[in-house]
Amino acid sequence: MACPFCATGQGGLNRNLSTAEIVDQVRAAAAAMRDGEVSGGPGRLSNIVFMGMGEPLANYKRVVAAVRRITSPAPDGFGISQRNVVVSTVGLAPAIRKLADEDLSVTLAVSLHTPDDELRDTLVPVNNRWPVAEVLDAARYYAEKSGRRVSIEYALIRDINDQPWRADMLGAKLHKALGSRVHVNVIPLNPTPGSKWDASPKPVEQEFVRRVNAQGVPCTVRDTRGQEIAAACGQLAAEG
Repeated sequence: MACPFCATGQGGLNRNLSTAEIVDQVRAAAAAMRDGEVSGGPGRLSNIVFMGMGEPLANYKRVVAAVRRITSPAPDGFGISQRNVVVSTVGLAPAIRKLADEDLSVTLAVSLHTPDDELRDTLVPVNNRWPVAEVLDAARYYAEKSGRRVSIEYALIRDINDQPWRADMLGAKLHKALGSRVHVNVIPLNPTPGSKWDASPKPVEQEFVRRVNAQGVPCTVRDTRGQEIAAACGQLAAEG
């Protein structure tokens, strides 16, 4: 989706995964959990997140087919609850509405990153087609149809989108559009080699979270994992 602060976004489109390839990733992860190949010992795969290398709703039919397969009872699927599946998007409003009409109960995660169109046109280029108001309207439709709370993803970038007034605007817009059916995940920006973008200082991050919460919108900082191997959010495929 060509978001300039995301290393993956700068890689360009290679191709879409097939439904089988998506499902096979889940199969491999479930087997690794079962066999104790993941730190922490043997366990059961319980949560799936469609997020990271690519825009799930740009591969709509295959993603929805994969969700249905993954959440089908055994032996056809893995029996994972739809409520434990997250599908993310940078804001393809028509596809969000289409997903709402699928009558699934997956969690929708919207990568908003700023509440104002002027900056979002630059940070998330598809905003030129579907501006903030349209994205939030589609998110509200999804929340109403699914009964699920929408997750808003916000990568906090030093001196770019971390101003107190943006926190106030974000909280106000989300409260108006989604009421109690929203939660903000603040993501400390993960550094990538040669990038001009950097994470906001901790005091700025804390004040941002406080201000969003003050608007009546739950807001927490998402734990960052995988940074040491350049596999954290926005770092994927940046090296090698």
